[in-house]
Amino acid sequence: MTDLLLVSLGTTRGLRVADAAFLEQARAAGADAEAVGVKIGLLDRLRRAYPVNDMVEAAAASRATAVAVKQLRPRAVVFSTVTASLMAPRLDVPYAVRLDSPSILNRPGTRNAAVHTLERRSLACARLVLPWSRAAEAALPDVGVPSVVLPPPVVPSGEGNWKRDRVAVGYAPDPKAKGLEVLCRAWERAGIRDARLAVYGIEPERARRHLTRTETPEPRTVEWRGLTPAEDFRGALRRSLAYVTAARWEDFGQAPLEALADGALLITVPSGGAYEALALARQLAPELATSGIDADELAGSLKAAFGMTSEAAHEYRARAAGMLAAYRPEALERTVRNEVLPALLA
Repeated sequence: MTDLLLVSLGTTRGLRVADAAFLEQARAAGADAEAVGVKIGLLDRLRRAYPVNDMVEAAAASRATAVAVKQLRPRAVVFSTVTASLMAPRLDVPYAVRLDSPSILNRPGTRNAAVHTLERRSLACARLVLPWSRAAEAALPDVGVPSVVLPPPVVPSGEGNWKRDRVAVGYAPDPKAKGLEVLCRAWERAGIRDARLAVYGIEPERARRHLTRTETPEPRTVEWRGLTPAEDFRGALRRSLAYVTAARWEDFGQAPLEALADGALLITVPSGGAYEALALARQLAPELATSGIDADELAGSLKAAFGMTSEAAHEYRARAAGMLAAYRPEALERTVRNEVLPALLA
């Protein structure tokens, strides 16, 4: 018998990292916690688009949950993602749903109506909902269940530099979703002297194909850094002046928060989705957060960031560090100990 069973869908690296962190927090808070992974199996070949992907993953999670509950006899269950909970077997113990974004937000439209219905049913029967962000919490369907915001931890990756390179770091693993053409147009129009744009997460050939499709000239001072280890990306954030994003959508936005933690100025558009860092960016320096996804406006924010005095940048970083205290592991562990475990295990 165990206190807590975490059903980890784990379909992305971000989810797997967040699940491992939650498991560690629960154990540090005094719970006997175990995780079960979800294997899609033979139905994986059916995954081509939503909402079929959700249904296939939900069915696999249901099977994994049934087996794990029988073996471990937990006192409570936590489902990682709404999808993992959609077809959950009938449980005789309380459960919580932990999510980066509700499906009503990131699966819009009538074709996803069945997912929305299952989501409402799943959340309505939960003891607790654990959204990653305030934006995700605000988008939850009103089902009368208490929620506690519990983001993945965000910590500095090392000591930042007082003197920073005149570099803006970008990240574009999905060039369309991340607005790579908007970013490149903005950088070229900003015309910042003695500065470079370093784009991570995409190979040069793929980036150039996207720019060609969108009729976007390749900036003269762009560097394509490709697919690099996470520690290399974080190292670049510690050395660079700024992190810039033109993303059309963010389900949470881990990279912008990591950029703030590593002392980079955050230059951002108002990405759709449960984008946690947007509110922080607007509080820290409104001139670095655009009102729309517009290359000209983003170019103005880039010039404002590179024109910021060293004293203003130092104050910015100090304020950002204070805001990110709530995302530190010790703060999240207190939330799990004081709010999550009592609700699930009382």
